Amino acid sequence: MSWKKRLLNIGILSAVFVVAVLFFGYLTNKGNDDMTADMGAATYPQVSFSYDGYSLNTLSGYAKRMDIVSMRDSITPVVNGCLNLSVQEYGNKIESLRYRIFSLNGKEKLLDETVKKPGEEIALEFDQEGLLTEERVLELTLNLGKDQLVHFYTRIKNGTDAHMLECLDYIRNFHESALGKVEGAGVGAAIEPSEEGDNTTFGHVTIHSDYDHVSWGELEPVVEQGERWYIKEMNSSSTSVQLEYRVRCKGEENETDLYTVKEFFRVRHIPEVNKTYLLDYDRTMDQLFDPTKVVLNEKGTLLGIQSENIPYEVNKDGSIVSFIVGEELWNYNKNTDEISLVFSFSAAENTDGRNLVAQHQLELLEMDGKGNTTFAVYGYMNRGEHEGETGVAVYCYDIETNSVEEKVFISTDISYGNVIQSLNKLAYYNVDQDTLYVMLEGTLYEYQVSEEEQTVLVKGLDDSQYTISENGHMAAYQKEGDENGAKKLEVLNLDNGKKREVTCQDSEYLKPLGFVKNDFVYGVAKAEDMGKTVFGERTLPMYKVEIQDEKSKVIKTYEVEGIFVLSAEFEDNMITLNRATKNGETYTKTAPDYITNNKEKKESNIYLESYATELKETQRRLTFENGISDKEPKVLKPKQVLFETPSVVTFDESEPKKKYFVYGHGELQGSYGKAGEAVRAADAISGVVVAEDQTYVWERGNRNLQHTISDKEEIIEGIRTKLAAQQPPAEVMKEINGGSYMDLTGCSTEELLYLIGRGRPVVAMLDSVYAVILVGYDDSSVTYVDVASGERRSVPYEEMDQMTAGSGNTYIG
Repeated sequence: MSWKKRLLNIGILSAVFVVAVLFFGYLTNKGNDDMTADMGAATYPQVSFSYDGYSLNTLSGYAKRMDIVSMRDSITPVVNGCLNLSVQEYGNKIESLRYRIFSLNGKEKLLDETVKKPGEEIALEFDQEGLLTEERVLELTLNLGKDQLVHFYTRIKNGTDAHMLECLDYIRNFHESALGKVEGAGVGAAIEPSEEGDNTTFGHVTIHSDYDHVSWGELEPVVEQGERWYIKEMNSSSTSVQLEYRVRCKGEENETDLYTVKEFFRVRHIPEVNKTYLLDYDRTMDQLFDPTKVVLNEKGTLLGIQSENIPYEVNKDGSIVSFIVGEELWNYNKNTDEISLVFSFSAAENTDGRNLVAQHQLELLEMDGKGNTTFAVYGYMNRGEHEGETGVAVYCYDIETNSVEEKVFISTDISYGNVIQSLNKLAYYNVDQDTLYVMLEGTLYEYQVSEEEQTVLVKGLDDSQYTISENGHMAAYQKEGDENGAKKLEVLNLDNGKKREVTCQDSEYLKPLGFVKNDFVYGVAKAEDMGKTVFGERTLPMYKVEIQDEKSKVIKTYEVEGIFVLSAEFEDNMITLNRATKNGETYTKTAPDYITNNKEKKESNIYLESYATELKETQRRLTFENGISDKEPKVLKPKQVLFETPSVVTFDESEPKKKYFVYGHGELQGSYGKAGEAVRAADAISGVVVAEDQTYVWERGNRNLQHTISDKEEIIEGIRTKLAAQQPPAEVMKEINGGSYMDLTGCSTEELLYLIGRGRPVVAMLDSVYAVILVGYDDSSVTYVDVASGERRSVPYEEMDQMTAGSGNTYIG
């Protein structure tokens, strides 16, 4: 064959190949408007604050103005009316800087200034009289030109006398000494080893762990890319700081392993003796999954040291598993011996500090038989289409095309912590029906994504009027009624959109309690049992609890003569029933009872397992029952399907319910409907409680060692007189507190001292009739006014706890 004919044949084959590729691309992307790509790098600038050689509170930028009340992720000290701001431009050109100061509730703007053509270092002057007499919120807005504004938020407080430098120096010395295992540096003397510490793991180390675990054992840690310092709380008694960083440690299967670390400190400096003390310490470390190293052995997938359980989903035949470690989503296909990094903010080719900001959370929603995985990302979006936004992004990973497609994005204006707390488990995407379900502030929405149609299924619900299953697949709620129950409940299966009703007798009411897997748990109350709590609120407890399966068959009933159920708590395979007995019209708490879930967990040949080695101690592994033969998988990186107009949904703002928010260990830990529940949760983690308007309700340790309410004698006598006349305690405290009160039931006496120290009398119920008023305390005892006699007495904290045991430790503030 001549060389001319060969060239002609090659040209024809090449043309056919190009046409085929183009045609296949057309078919693949048809209707997708029209391509796939990497997520892309972060583009926004960041800002931080300089303080005596420390770079503090590196802030990520937001694409829109946020809800001031929710923005309390950090607090920055202002010294002598000055705040030194540093701008990391990352190639952006800053045309102007606008800074505004607001009250904590966001209702009052106290300052509004603009700096044109700012440099990378700016000194912000706050010399307005009275500006920093209390804690405020600072909003910074950078103008990048072309109408692009980026917003940043931190709380600020006068730190002139806060001894911040001494606190930071102490934390740095402790941190570095622990990393270097420096003997005699004070680490061993500062910690409080006890049985509370788990000395079998490096995944979670606390102030109660032993010295060897606090000082990293034999892991030989080396910090990479430096530490990021965040001040989380500061008050007159303590300062809370969190360090975030990556650390490389000595490995076993590999020479070294890389980890993400969060290290929390709460410290107190006493200037009179120039000494700083460690009050709390909490460190978590999670090994990053790196499939370019050894991550498989004959037993399964090696996940290494982790701080908590690993979320994972397995397909029907047990050949494919998706799992989340280190805020990254991975997929392993045993049949094809492929590992895919499905989602990560920190995996861009030009990884920088902006991508390491851990202000989001991943959640697996479901996996089908082929291994296709639906998942959600909650919180702050570091990069990509929604860079600088907070909300929930729902994605589908197609294992066959190795691509990730965004289905819908819920856009919000609240902080990442609030997104996780308010929407996690309350947002569910049905793949087959392309439908999104969201429960937000008591309103259940149904959103048809492809049609962009939004429907309200039910609204105006309190937390007690609905419940969502742990896996998010089931919801149950009242269609009518009030907090005391309804005549019927609706159960919605979010997997298929099917609804069913639960009904009761004419004289009965129903209350949704929770789910055990997909079985619905609810309570039944009788109208004739209406009564009141110890402090005078109307209540209708349940006389029995039933568990109903998906076919509406009652499979279990709990009913005890003379015992009523107030509420239920669900944890793992245990249901805790909070119970009461009735005396006349009054219900008094009694010992709880328990229902154990004996329902067998769905079997799978892939399961999460712990194992231990000498160097790294407790580790996690996804164990394959049949083992793994090929231990060198092919590593894939899926592309993201792009759309010209991705589906973005917002929901109508509704009046927020009264809640108490608990912050601790550097994060928003939860929200509660009752103050007492929040205080107990905060006390367990040395945290703080704030109301929905950000006013402080409770702080661990931030009180005087002794205090007596001396300026409210008339108010205290008024409380006593009304209680002596048998006026319900709830009504009495509402009157003196402007129409509201705090239910502090279940708290210990010592936990109530913060409120007394703030000048707030607390009514303590001894039983369903008799009460005392707590009005003072010292280092070991509490002072109370006897309602009957008006006499003042003091008893040890523990004795007051015993005195109120007959009322179920009922307190009202």
